[in-house]
Amino acid sequence: MFRPWLRVAQPDDWTGSLVQVGSLPVYFVVLLSIVIGRISEAWWVLGSELLTRLLLALVAIYLLGWVRAIAFTLLPKTVVQFGSRLWFRHHGRRVVVRIAAIVAIDVELRPNGELFVIEVDNQNGTTSNIEVYDLCPVAWEGAPRIFSVLARRVRWAKIRASRRRVRAARRASEPDAVSP
Repeated sequence: MFRPWLRVAQPDDWTGSLVQVGSLPVYFVVLLSIVIGRISEAWWVLGSELLTRLLLALVAIYLLGWVRAIAFTLLPKTVVQFGSRLWFRHHGRRVVVRIAAIVAIDVELRPNGELFVIEVDNQNGTTSNIEVYDLCPVAWEGAPRIFSVLARRVRWAKIRASRRRVRAARRASEPDAVSP
């Protein structure tokens, strides 16, 4: 999907196919109504009916893309990255993970094919607990975009953490300032 804060990995099963096939008649009806509908001259953009219809069609396609993405988020197996959160199904329950808590993302080869796997650091007070989750198959539509976002954010989090460690080590090695 083409939204920066909402990304969806569509399941490659009958539910994902049903949403894809079901969205085609919706697109057809909306675009057909734009093409054959009567548009008043007062609504014409730059004095052209054709330009007005083209603009309306582009806006309709954009808005229907949003509706289609929201329809995919309602499917049970879908992986959804919404803002700074990641939703996915793990062992029959829906898991919500903060992207900042993801410490690693990898591609593993399984008997069924390649699969995205994430490691999440669930900090409970003073203890740190690393959990591993199978995210989704690589072949799903939208999965590579989610992977690229997660990999980029994990990489930047590691860079920020190393910079913090360097600053802390530099502060620890500096002599304390003596107050008068």
